[in-house]
Amino acid sequence: MKVEFRDLANLAEERYRGGFAAAGDNSFSLTVDDLRLEFFSLAGDPVFAFVRVKVLDLADVQRPGDFAKNALAGNFFWGATRGATLYVGSDNALYACERRPIDELFDGDGLAQCVDDFGETVADWLERSALYA
Repeated sequence: MKVEFRDLANLAEERYRGGFAAAGDNSFSLTVDDLRLEFFSLAGDPVFAFVRVKVLDLADVQRPGDFAKNALAGNFFWGATRGATLYVGSDNALYACERRPIDELFDGDGLAQCVDDFGETVADWLERSALYA
């Protein structure tokens, strides 16, 4: 069975009713506790979904340059990000983003595991940011 992005969106809406928000045909968001994850797909890449979460505003970090160096080191082989890539957005915030196969998210507890992974990654990087206060 071929799983499409809209199937993933339907599953997310079913499992996270109160935290689901549709944002068009190829995107939706989930809010779980204080964590807001954005899911989207690209037209030329239909078997994968991108998952993105805002970690923190760099304006809230006293030494953002030193923190950014630590974040770049965390990207090395994704050792400190559980597979996600950290980057700084145009809004001067640190984000974690990952490309995952849609069928992996749709299979069993894949979506819940994704939410948990990103929750742990955000908590970890928020804790690390305190070292640069």
